[in-house]
Amino acid sequence: MEVYNYAAFAKAFELGVTKPNMTKIAKALFEPIVSLDGVVNRVGNLYVTDSKYAKAWYEQSSDIPENIKKAATRADLLDSIGAYFNDNIMDEVVSQTQSSAMNSALVRLIKNSDLEHNLQHELLQLYNSGELPDFLGKAFLYSLVADNTQKGSDAPVEEIDEDIRTFKELIKRSHKKPKGITPPDEIEDHEIGYVRELYRVYGEVSGQEYARPEDLDSEPTLKKNFNRQRKDYYLAETIHRELRDTIRLDEEEGFELLKDAVYEGVITTCEKPYYRGFDRLTAVMEHATSVPLSNNLQDRMLDWIGLGEKKGVCHMLVNDSRLGWMEDEEAEEQTV
Repeated sequence: MEVYNYAAFAKAFELGVTKPNMTKIAKALFEPIVSLDGVVNRVGNLYVTDSKYAKAWYEQSSDIPENIKKAATRADLLDSIGAYFNDNIMDEVVSQTQSSAMNSALVRLIKNSDLEHNLQHELLQLYNSGELPDFLGKAFLYSLVADNTQKGSDAPVEEIDEDIRTFKELIKRSHKKPKGITPPDEIEDHEIGYVRELYRVYGEVSGQEYARPEDLDSEPTLKKNFNRQRKDYYLAETIHRELRDTIRLDEEEGFELLKDAVYEGVITTCEKPYYRGFDRLTAVMEHATSVPLSNNLQDRMLDWIGLGEKKGVCHMLVNDSRLGWMEDEEAEEQTV
């Protein structure tokens, strides 16, 4: 039997959200509770539904605070929650094109959960009568009472997997691959690692020292290569930011899995002997384009990872000191 708590509700609810960032969702859901008079934390301050709380509640590493649990049972809130959801959730948060998947998942969760029978009956009546704001609002409030750290032992795995597949397909249709960020004229702080390594590579080729992009102006071939490497880096950075900021909290971990997959695919090529660092850079970038990604990983990345993104991830691995183009490991001190 599935435990009916906030985490279970949230995982079903997010199926109906176009951009399911759980911090934004949690803020919208908990607003009518934390804004009530008297709902304060242990030191008497108002609750702030930030990313720390949202992540902990979603991942079930923390229970819902007791004062929020008590407030969720207040009669005045139960009476007004439908109006709040109607005005602030139904159109502002829930996508009409994705709401059916959410509703189906919630109904199955309620039917297969440990929620009290009379509350199950009440929620299903609201759903069947088309009173969706009240259905969602009360389904949310009822989910807060149970222990949020408790996980069900008999979850309907096949049904949940189908909801996840549906969710992924909806996300893919509603989130087209974002246009790559145009590299800015100035080198940004997060680029310093891989850019310094490129300067060293180019210096080995020309016998000159480079510390800033304009130093390459006298070497058009190297400057062209440098611009191409930055373009690939920003293709990968575009996907990283989009997944981090607008999709799901756990996709930060997903992007790390992508970096691991690319690393495992290119490290043997990188460790081969080369005459120059430029030869190693070229060989690794050529091989990176053929590194296979599992279907599961491509799903997590929404099928957004192409050839340029794979090459850009290699530069991220240089930033992480997992790859390098020169034989020696000590980078020269340069100012970008």
